[in-house]
Amino acid sequence: MTDTYTNLTDYNNVKALYDGLKDGGNTENLLTEVETSWPSDMWELRAELLGKSPHLSMEVLKATADKTDVLPESIIFEIMAANPDELKKDELIKYLEDKENPLPGYMIDILKQVSMGTSYKTVLQKEMAHHNRLKTRAAHDMIRSLLNDTLLYTNELRNWLDNLGGKRADEQIISSYLQEGNYSGALALAGMMPGLYNYSEKEIVEHNYYTELLDLRLNLDQQGRSFFDLDSTEVTNLAYIANNSKGTGGAQARGILESAYGYKFCNCLYVPDTSGYKSSSSFSYEAFNKAFGPEIDVNPNPASDWVAFNYALPDGEAEGIIKISDVNGKIIETFTVTGLQGQKVWDTWKTNPGIYFYTFTVNGITKSGKLVINK
Repeated sequence: MTDTYTNLTDYNNVKALYDGLKDGGNTENLLTEVETSWPSDMWELRAELLGKSPHLSMEVLKATADKTDVLPESIIFEIMAANPDELKKDELIKYLEDKENPLPGYMIDILKQVSMGTSYKTVLQKEMAHHNRLKTRAAHDMIRSLLNDTLLYTNELRNWLDNLGGKRADEQIISSYLQEGNYSGALALAGMMPGLYNYSEKEIVEHNYYTELLDLRLNLDQQGRSFFDLDSTEVTNLAYIANNSKGTGGAQARGILESAYGYKFCNCLYVPDTSGYKSSSSFSYEAFNKAFGPEIDVNPNPASDWVAFNYALPDGEAEGIIKISDVNGKIIETFTVTGLQGQKVWDTWKTNPGIYFYTFTVNGITKSGKLVINK
């Protein structure tokens, strides 16, 4: 009799503890709070739901999954992943797949593995790198297709180069403006690049060489001349750039001097002996992956209360940095992100409306874009 009473007391104590933890002790109130929340409540609601995890009930998790007008996908995913016990039930996974605004397939795949005990980091490494490579390759395929078409759709080409992002892509956009005779567009984009990519002192020097070539091209076109009609001073300036620039400006200067003025340049590796003459380098997957670089896109854009940055790192990279600046180049927010693929949410509720620029830098490789904040 004593054992029965003792065990009953222990059971009631444990049950009281469990009931107190489940949904913070009041499922009905928490459900109401979730269902009646507004977009401006996003951060507060996220903090409360994560604070009560992993003890959220199936009812609350389903209601959370339906609040896509308040919570971005990354936060819904974060809350689901913090409640693995409910994820073990097929009912919740199926609900996330079949609801009106289902979670993306890659998030569902991660949640399935999290429910089986696989760590979040491991899942990201195994599942997300593949999607990152395919996405980047698709952009390169579109650009190659447009360049190989018999008719060049310049605006569409510029859109895909902008989606690809990065310094080299912007330089190709500038070249497309020059081809059309749109010098103001070319010079405007060139003038934005130092602030957009936060150039170092050496990069600014290289950029100045590049803009000197742009100015020369503009002057020649205005005077009805070509690169074959340079005077001695212009040739001397080109030779200086060719001998000192290691970037795009130097490459362009060397090309002009070699084709039009008989100059010879050799950008050869120094080899102290003949041991490497017959050798050839093997394919470097690491170099191939870095060439494609990181990926980032923004949603919604224009935005009001929050902005979600969807990012993907190249294989082998541990972290990236997202910087947001205003039209004057002042950096107003910086985030460090990890994991091969994910989403970082920026709270813009108190941010002034206007145009902002973002850069995503991974190991020296940068992608950039523009976003608009409306109120």
